[in-house]
Amino acid sequence: MKKLQFCLGLLCVLLLALAAVAQIQNGQFNGLVTDPSGAAIPNAKVTVTNTNTNLAVTTTTNQSGDYAVKELPPGPYKITVEASGFKTQT
Repeated sequence: MKKLQFCLGLLCVLLLALAAVAQIQNGQFNGLVTDPSGAAIPNAKVTVTNTNTNLAVTTTTNQSGDYAVKELPPGPYKITVEASGFKTQT
């Protein structure tokens, strides 16, 4: 009986260790790009740049003006948006 309890305890410790290793440390930015009237801007270029490493990830907004940039390492970022007919915003 004690051997079974030991094995179950060891199994629990191993599962907890595996769960700790599987923790994700990355973040993401989600946003909506609109014009001054509040209308969505589709196909706007969105660049997310880590200001410490200069790692830059670029995406475009969908037809609803939404964008998502995922799996970014922790750090400070700046977001720049460019769209035809509009002033670039950071």
